Amino acid sequence: MTKITGNTLQRMAKNLFYIPLLFALAACGPINKPFNPLDSKKAIKTSSIAVISGSHRQGDMQLAAFVTKGLTERSTFHVLSQDDIEKRVPDYPTVIEFRDDVKSDDEKAIWFKPSEKAKLNAMQAKLKVDYLFVVWNQEISVITNRNGSTYYVYPIGNMIEYPGTKVVASTRTYDHSSTSILALFRSADYYIVDAMKGASENIVDEFLDVTKSKK
Repeated sequence: MTKITGNTLQRMAKNLFYIPLLFALAACGPINKPFNPLDSKKAIKTSSIAVISGSHRQGDMQLAAFVTKGLTERSTFHVLSQDDIEKRVPDYPTVIEFRDDVKSDDEKAIWFKPSEKAKLNAMQAKLKVDYLFVVWNQEISVITNRNGSTYYVYPIGNMIEYPGTKVVASTRTYDHSSTSILALFRSADYYIVDAMKGASENIVDEFLDVTKSKK
């Protein structure tokens, strides 16, 4: 296993992704729950939703954009575009801090800190949607061997129902993308974005299954 170091890390940290931790959770069997209801007996109604980037960092924004695109194209929910969110919330995206004390085996984590609830409520008041789906890319890691490198991303998130600010679902997942013979012509960023796209597709797939909202 090799950590991302040197110029590649500096470039990604500056231009693409915030990287709080660098280690290969894949080797430890991370939880893969792309969209997990907190109460499986309570139906999630098909209505309006806004996918919210958990920060202004490019990784979070890219994840939110991918999930928004997938839900818009494939679900019967009314999905606000990222442009619409920016128009209605002038300071979007803003930092919604996620907790770093979540247990490693918690499949139904509430990720945002209690102190961030007021930010979310204020945002929802401007967006006037029934659900906020807040997403972050928690970590990035890379495993390198003689065959090349595999880049991992680890999205997390919560879907919040209004009125009431009730968390109804949690996301804790991962995906990866491996280098190929074209790696000589592609930056690490390419594979991280590719992994992010795969993770977002997993989230959307599970969302459609749980909410029964496939077009």
